[in-house]
Amino acid sequence: MAKEFHYTWTWDLTSSPEALWPFVSDTNRFNRDTGLPPMELLGVSNKARLVRFKIPVFRVEWEEEPFEWTYPYRFGILRRYRKGPLAEMRVDCRLERLSPSGTRIVYETSVKAANILGEISIPIVIGIVSAKRFENVFKLYDRIAARGGSIFTLAKGSNLSIAGHSRFKVMSERLKDQRVDAVVLDRLYDFMQRADDLSIQRMRPYALADGWSLPRRVVLEGFLRATRIGMLNMYWDLLCPECRGVAEDYARLGDVNAKVHCKTCQIDFTANFDHNVEVIFRPNPSVREVDTSVEFCVGSPQRQPHITFSLIVPPREELPFSTMLNEGRYKLRASQTPGSQILLAKSNGPENVDFRAGSKGWQTGVAELGLMPAIRLINESDQAQTFELERTAWSDQAATAADVTTLQVFRDLFSTEVLRPGEEISVGSTTLMFTDLRNSTKMYREIGDAPAFGRVREHFEILENAVAAEGGSIVKTMGDAIMAAFRHPASAVRAIWKVQKQLAERGDPPLSLKVGIHHGPCIVVNLNDHLDYFGSTVNITARLPNFSSGGEIIISEPIRNDQEVIQFLEKHAPLNSLARFQGDIRGYDQSMDLWRIKI
Repeated sequence: MAKEFHYTWTWDLTSSPEALWPFVSDTNRFNRDTGLPPMELLGVSNKARLVRFKIPVFRVEWEEEPFEWTYPYRFGILRRYRKGPLAEMRVDCRLERLSPSGTRIVYETSVKAANILGEISIPIVIGIVSAKRFENVFKLYDRIAARGGSIFTLAKGSNLSIAGHSRFKVMSERLKDQRVDAVVLDRLYDFMQRADDLSIQRMRPYALADGWSLPRRVVLEGFLRATRIGMLNMYWDLLCPECRGVAEDYARLGDVNAKVHCKTCQIDFTANFDHNVEVIFRPNPSVREVDTSVEFCVGSPQRQPHITFSLIVPPREELPFSTMLNEGRYKLRASQTPGSQILLAKSNGPENVDFRAGSKGWQTGVAELGLMPAIRLINESDQAQTFELERTAWSDQAATAADVTTLQVFRDLFSTEVLRPGEEISVGSTTLMFTDLRNSTKMYREIGDAPAFGRVREHFEILENAVAAEGGSIVKTMGDAIMAAFRHPASAVRAIWKVQKQLAERGDPPLSLKVGIHHGPCIVVNLNDHLDYFGSTVNITARLPNFSSGGEIIISEPIRNDQEVIQFLEKHAPLNSLARFQGDIRGYDQSMDLWRIKI
């Protein structure tokens, strides 16, 4: 009979459970920091991962069950070994809140030996060596969390070679000439110098910008320019809608396929530009070599931070526990119960709630609960069920393909980065703007071709500068007209407001634009080797300028109802300058609610 060893260690730390959780539950880093060798994923079967250590001396392989966890109080894992000195290992880590502050970490592990080597090595390697290393790492995490540091604070060392350092400095001077913020370059240099490979495998510009207390667009545009001159490389990561891990990644947009398969979840899904295509960066190998394959744990609660808890409840049993939630919508699922329960977490929601999963399915409607609820999961079926609570909102720290491709900087620097011909990828929400120069034919006749052309060219420059300043881009020009794209309605309104004002103040005769702005879903395609948009939203927006007589903006109901647009118009639009009317859009059976805004 295999000999079994049990260890329980406790450490009292000064930080709160929620402050420690991002560090403690990131087992990929924890395993690295405690000296474990890298791992290799060999395959997935029934959600159990087959994994082995990358060590040359002897082979250690195991089947790893999915982690169980409850934010920010507990996580656990079971491993069944196929090869090596161990037969089985169970780990349970609990973060218990102390009064008046602090956390007690209780770390329990049970290990079964597979042979005499295991019986000899377990008391030494785990009982003594691991215990000391775990204590040191947990206390390091506590010091970082106590001063409000992020996971990037763990990065240290000097990772740029002399050649890499020199190359970075030369490129930095070129980027400064392109008006890239020197502070961004200083932060980037420090990060590339000190960060370990785990930190630098997926450089997320929005997350780094937040950590550096810098504007997100400034950092993103700096990264795009750094990519163009060869300091960084850009990648397009396709994220699985269930596990939200990277299902596929591509170095070129032209290689992206809208139909994607996640090997971990064993599901097929369709990529969406503003939902699950994220743009990330890595150092160019000429500046710093990065091993993108190194991993120390193939599963971890921190790999799925959108999952608040993932817990197994045996058949006909119940499980009580507590957790912490943010305000917003969640989705509760159970592995053997079809569908899901939609939940709304709010400050005044009930603090004691029961959730039952069985043959009757989930209740209809939206259930409410508090932000620090005591939950009871009740499994009314005859099979074990895994309950998962998923926050429906995706991370706002992701620089999505929709964010990046609407930037004028991207279109200027990466004009060849387009989808393959025939590929179509949806965008859930985009703001589009069409403009047309009023009476341009008459102007050519009255002042002559050369002066008129100069005025038209000047109006294009004003448009492009205003659009780019608001984070949008000119998709294409059509004679005297343009089509522009923005991520947010207010950006389009602010941009055209500036344009109309500037045009009214320049030259004689004064120029005025007919403008239409609409917001909705569309399709991104490759048209004449350029990224373009198609769909009903495009067709409707293109027809809106027809309702304008010049010097005014025609906006649709989705634009008018946007909260930022409302605030902007309340501050800048003259009294009685807004008029609502019904517009008949050619090609559509029903008229639309539209708004005319005089500037």
